[in-house]
Amino acid sequence: MALLLGGITLSSEAQPDFSKLNSRQRIAIAEREQVEAATDMDFQNRMAEAHDLFRKKHYLKAIREYEKAQEQRPNNVYPKVKIADIELSMKDTLELLRAKEQEEMQKDLSDRKSEDKSEPARIDETREERLQRMDDWERKEREKREADRKRREAKSEAEVLREDGDVKKLSLEEYQKELAKKYPSGITEDRYEEGNKQIVRRIVVRDGKGNEYKRVEHSWGGVFYFKNADAVTERVWRSETE
Repeated sequence: MALLLGGITLSSEAQPDFSKLNSRQRIAIAEREQVEAATDMDFQNRMAEAHDLFRKKHYLKAIREYEKAQEQRPNNVYPKVKIADIELSMKDTLELLRAKEQEEMQKDLSDRKSEDKSEPARIDETREERLQRMDDWERKEREKREADRKRREAKSEAEVLREDGDVKKLSLEEYQKELAKKYPSGITEDRYEEGNKQIVRRIVVRDGKGNEYKRVEHSWGGVFYFKNADAVTERVWRSETE
């Protein structure tokens, strides 16, 4: 998918040169990234994993996961901010960890060379491949376990209405009318937790129609916004619910 900004065409994978863009173009790119990242479960799972590693004090591993998240979404600000925060607050610790890691790597390589001097490079490569396969397997298993929960959490009144144990799909117009019947005119807000997320839900009823808005804040700091289950920008959230 391509985006045309003031004569500059950008694909969804491209990382633009922000120095060549004006403020309106930068805002447009940031808002598009905000909307796309809200439904990118692979990115959000990786950020959650990085946050969990940091919480468990595995700082180097956390940084690597944030870096992988950054590679997935180069225009997203969250991985950069988290890496900068870790490097600033844990500077001395990171230097010690990196030195220790380098020492262990050298020791491991030396041990393996002594075991088989004929193919030290291949042995080390096989070890890295094995570790990568383990990481991939753990990630896939984690994503599989999270998949059902993520889908359940993503569901909202905007998607289904339960009647007599059956699920009846609603059109947007029907759903808006249902909200207007259920909630008073104006703004109704409630706050709750779902897993590692803090959610602010606002039902806005005006002129006989209602809309459901959600502000979803992840434990790793990411904040995303939704209107009737579709991702929207913070600007939409503020302008339509405040």
